[in-house]
Parts: sequence; structure tokens; C-alpha cells
Amino acid sequence: MTTYILDTDIISYLWDAKSPYHQKIVDKLNTLNDDDIVGLSIVSIYELTYGVNSFKDENLKSTFQNALSMIKKDKDIFIYSLDVDSADFFSKIKCLYKSNTGIDSKNAKKNDLDFMIASVSMSQKAILVSNDKLFETLSNHTNLKYENWVN
Repeated sequence: MTTYILDTDIISYLWDAKSPYHQKIVDKLNTLNDDDIVGLSIVSIYELTYGVNSFKDENLKSTFQNALSMIKKDKDIFIYSLDVDSADFFSKIKCLYKSNTGIDSKNAKKNDLDFMIASVSMSQKAILVSNDKLFETLSNHTNLKYENWVN
């Protein structure tokens, strides 16, 4: 059994049938074992809710709104919360990222939501699935398990 946490971008690709990555995500999901767990972080729910409310395209807004409603109601979809364990990972990975990249505190703060998603993934001993290069960088400097399903 493997646990996967899908980052916000992967969920968006999955929901948007016009995305150039949509079919790759669907195909990869179809290769997973029956006992594998696929979920997302509560942080992604926050990001997706904001995204839905900021769309100008009404058709896309409606598609994403329906998908978000389904996720919120579906008892079989795992939504991982922030907790004390993930807070410890957050602190460690942010400090490591800053020291290994030389980024200053102000610019590192721009990635706090991504650091939270990574920390939830680490606390769950899950593989984080994303197309965001930040997570690839984090996986090179920490024990974050990371996969990119669109490459």
C-alpha cells in the first residue's frame, strides 16, 4: 500500500479535461494498486476554493465548483489536516530550504503553502505528486518523497 498526496496543480489538471496533462494524470491513477491511497492536503482545499472564486471563465468555474463540492462530500477521499507532526516537518524543511538555496526569509515566505503541503505529505509518509519544481528541490534537500506524473 502506498499513499499519494496530490498537489493542487495535479488536482487542477485532473479536473480540467482541456489541460495538456489531464490524460497523463488519469492514466497514472489507473495504474495504481487497489490498496493505494490517494488524497490531498487541506491546504489544497483552501487553494482550490480560492481558485474557484477567482475564475472569470464561468464554465471553468462551474466545473471546478462541482468537483470541489464532490471532494468535500465524498467520504472516500482522504483530506489530510495540518497537525503537530506536520508543523515540525514544516519548520525543518523551510529552514533546510533556506540554508541550501540561500533564499531570504521574505522570498521563502512566498512558498509557505507549498511547505505546508510538503510537511503534511512527510508527516503521512506519503508521496507528494506535483508538477511544481519547488518540491523537486525540497526532495533533493530533505526526505520528502516526490513524483511528477506529467513528465
